[in-house]
Order: sequence, then C-alpha cells, then structure tokens
Amino acid sequence: MRTDTEVGGWRYRLDLSFSIPGKTARILMSVLPLFAGACANPRPPPGGPPDATPPRVVHTTPAADSVGVGSDARIRIGFSESMNRRSVTRAIFISPRFSTEPEFRWRGRELEIRPREGLREDRTYVVSVGAGSSDESSNRMEATYSFAFSTGDRLSGGEIHGSVDPATGKRDQVYVWAYDLTGIGDPDPAAAPPAYVTQPGDDGSFRFVRLGAGRYRVFAFQDGDRNQAYDPGEPIAVPPGDAPLGSGDGRVQLSLLKMAVRDSVPPRFVSARTPDRRRMSLRFDEPVILSLPPRVSGADGFLDVQAIYTDATDSSRVWLVTGVQTAGTEYRVELGGIADRFGNRIAPGEAAAARGEGQPDRRAPVPVRVNPEVGARHVLQDVALRVDFSEAMSGDSIPEFWVVSDSTDAPGGRISWPLPNRLAFRPVDAWAPGKTYVLRGRSERLSDVSGNPAEGEIVFRFSVASPEDQGALSGSVVPSKTQVVVQARQLSAPEVTHAITIAPGDSSFFMEALPPGPYRVLAFGDVDGNRLWTPGVVRPFIAAEPLSALRDTISVVSRWETAAEERLNLYVWTSSALEGEE
Repeated sequence: MRTDTEVGGWRYRLDLSFSIPGKTARILMSVLPLFAGACANPRPPPGGPPDATPPRVVHTTPAADSVGVGSDARIRIGFSESMNRRSVTRAIFISPRFSTEPEFRWRGRELEIRPREGLREDRTYVVSVGAGSSDESSNRMEATYSFAFSTGDRLSGGEIHGSVDPATGKRDQVYVWAYDLTGIGDPDPAAAPPAYVTQPGDDGSFRFVRLGAGRYRVFAFQDGDRNQAYDPGEPIAVPPGDAPLGSGDGRVQLSLLKMAVRDSVPPRFVSARTPDRRRMSLRFDEPVILSLPPRVSGADGFLDVQAIYTDATDSSRVWLVTGVQTAGTEYRVELGGIADRFGNRIAPGEAAAARGEGQPDRRAPVPVRVNPEVGARHVLQDVALRVDFSEAMSGDSIPEFWVVSDSTDAPGGRISWPLPNRLAFRPVDAWAPGKTYVLRGRSERLSDVSGNPAEGEIVFRFSVASPEDQGALSGSVVPSKTQVVVQARQLSAPEVTHAITIAPGDSSFFMEALPPGPYRVLAFGDVDGNRLWTPGVVRPFIAAEPLSALRDTISVVSRWETAAEERLNLYVWTSSALEGEE
C-alpha cells in the first residue's frame, strides 16, 4: 500500500509492502502528520544555568541527639538533591565502627544504612557524612555533616576540634582518625582501624563529637590510593600530643596537624652503567644523600674513586669519577651507607655490579642550571652565584671568567667548586641594591675531568632587592616554654622561606627586608632546638613539635610594616573541661 500526505509544505510518502487491514491503515494515516509536524518544528532542549549549589543533609533518622534508639534501628539520611551515590557511600563514617560493613540502599535522595549486626546497647553513635560527598553535578558538600544518637538514656558530650594544614592537597582524599587509647597502647594506623573517622572541611577544620571520657590520639593522612585506609608511605600527620577528655562534656582543641611522608625503607639500587672509562652512574628508586665514596673493586684490586656527586637534574642518580677502568672487567660497587633523605641507609655488604668501559669521554659538559634563576627579582645583596653542570668539572681556577662588554663590568670575587659539578662565585662587594645585573660567564674556559671544554651559555640575569622595594612583617605568639621559630614563606617563590627565632617566654616577632608579595606564616615550638620542624613518629609514638599557622595569607608591601592581627598559639591542646595547658 502506498499513500502520500503533505505537512508544512513537505510531501511524505508512506510505502507499506505488507498487508494491513483497512481500519489499521486509516489510523496510521491519521497519526503520521503528527510525527512529521514534530520533526518539522524542533525546540531547544530544556535546561538552565549549571548547578553550582553544594548539596546538604536535610533530615536524618534517628533524629540528631535522639536517645533510647532501638538496637534494630536503621539509619536514614536525606539530601537536598540527587547525589553521586558512590561518593556518598565512600564518605559515610559511623563511630564506633561496625565489625562488618553495613548494607547501603538508596531511595531517591535518601540513603538507608542497615547494620548487619545491630546496634550495641547503651552506646552513643556518631554518623558523619564526609565533605567528599557530591551531587550529580560534582558539587561537594561544604563541610562534613555529623549527627549523634544513643541506644541508652543519655548522649556522651566530649568533643575534639582541630585543623589539618591547609597546604594539604585534595580534601576528599584526607581522612582524620581518632583512637580511644583505653586499653590499646600505641595504635598503628597501618594495621588497626580507628574507633572514630571524619574528613576535614574546605578550610581544613575537623571535629569529633559525642565522645566519652578517655584519652584520644588523632592522626590525619592523605589517602593517595583511595582505599580509605592508611598505607605506609602515604603522608600522615602525627599530633603534638594526646587529647584528654574528662568525665563531663569536655571540649579539646588540638594544634595544627601537618602531614609528612614517613619513609622507613632504604633506597633500592636500580641499575649501573659506565658511559666512559672515567665515570660510573648508579641509579636508585628515590633521591639519595651521599656521605663517603663507595669502594669499587675488580679482579686487579680496588679502583680509585676520585669524586662522587648526585646528578644536577636527577638526585636519584649518583655519579662516580674513577681511575681509568679496564674494558670488560666486572667491578663490584659497595653501596652500604648510601641513604635517602629520611636517613634510611642501605645495609652494609650490599653491592652493585658494573662492567668497565674502555672508551674515553668525548662528550662536552654543559651548564644545566643557574641560581639565582634567570629573571629572579629581589635577590639578596650577598647572594652567591651558582652554576650546575651536567658532569664533574676539573675545578681549575679561572682568573678571567666573566665576559666584559661596554655595558658590563667584571665583578670582583672568588670562584670555588663546592661540588664536583657545581661552580660558585661569591662577590667581594655586595651586589648594588636596586640594580639589575646581566652577567655572562666564559664557559669555554671550563672543562670536565677528561679535558673536554664546556659548551653552552652561562647567563645570570637578576634584580637586587633595595630598601625601597622591601617591607617588614610583625606579629605575636603565645609565650612558650621552648624557643619558637616563625617562618614566612613566599608564595611567589615557595622555595624561599624567611625565619626568625623567638626566645622562651617572649611573645613578639619582627621580620624586615622581605620582598613584597603574599606570604604564608607559621610557627612551631622548637623543642629539640635544631630550628627545623620535627614531624614526630607514628609508632613507637613520638609527638610532633606543636605547630600553628595564620589562617589567611599576609601581604607584605614595599616600605611598610604589615602587622598580623591573629596571634600564633602553639598549644599542644587546650581544654574547656580540664584546667591548665600542656
């Protein structure tokens, strides 16, 4: 059957090659124009501005602060909008923890949690919806939402508050764990799950609520592999002390928790090669620190090791400058004593094998890095200039190192070789304040240990700080029994940190000659007196040095003293229930 119809000026032909009863065919002819009209008048898809509103919890069952909850109760959490269900179930924390994982069921915007073992009698439970929870548009909750209920006739009232260093990475990967130390000794986060779990908010703050009397140890860690468990090697924060809660409704405030990577594994040897008859390269699986040169022995006895240094661009690679090697000889390189930056040393007796090379070194050394970096500003007047090379250099004195032109004078000073592959120049007179320098070194006057002259340009271009460009920073700390170190880190140059030490009992600090720009200011109680912050040890437990940081960045302005209004408080903990301060 074939029929034509016209809609909106267009003619449509329906060709049915099979038999249709007449009544059915008439029905098809009547609805066809409707479909054709819908196609001929397209409309824009529904929509509006993108969703940017953070989701929130709007109701819970049991209600917050309920008592007398039955042991067979189910927990329900309602949200303000449709959620990314996986993100929510990964961010739900119930304390005390169940011995088996509960069952999660969704009904629209509501999540139902069904404990498989039932609730314990006369217990206060805290349910936290972590800040990592997000809606279907990937908007995260502004902060962790917690509520409590009790299967007994009263709620525990203890609280622990604190914050994680805001310089930490992604908040949805950070967890804060609290252990009740009653009867458990030193907890090991890598082996034992905690009783209480939460996540910090966007500002780094966290809190545990409805805790019973006891002494608690709080850790924070960054869950790099997202398995919701602490694995050795992940950054973890050790507290400056344990948090005590009395029998009443106490509230304890911990000082700032700062994460650090705690590596207890020595560096692992990866490979060795000999690019020429005077050099050996040893590669490890992490950056290493050198002490004494390793001994190298072969069939003819020991091979002289004349220098040892790390690669200028890869600190996991170690270079040895040796006496002339015998081609094809198997050499044994002793590795014992080489350590990583955490002090983990390779065990004595461990060795690597390298085959001797008979070819001379014909490759020209090149400069790979200068300091100050090209274009650096606000450089200190007494700064030494440094050049790192691709290999060890001869270390000869160079009386005419600088290229002199009509616009450049040769600065007077002394050249030294603090490392086999590093040249340093220290001027006799300080660099002129406010002046911009463009200096060029004669690379062709330099050569490596094999006599190959250097190639490539050595150029320094930097501006020296002047009093008119600099500013000052002042503030105060709560007096401490130990000396306090205050640090101001330039956000525009994170590797540059200015520091000042405050004597025990003093409360004010003043830093001058600071380049203008934003700074992050923190202070720590220097308990061991080494002027370095000590991050503590997880197990056996050694407390971290107490730490405090200004919540906001401080902007230093040229020719001005900027005063920090917030006071740095280096408490271990403060409590509204217990008198005194540790």
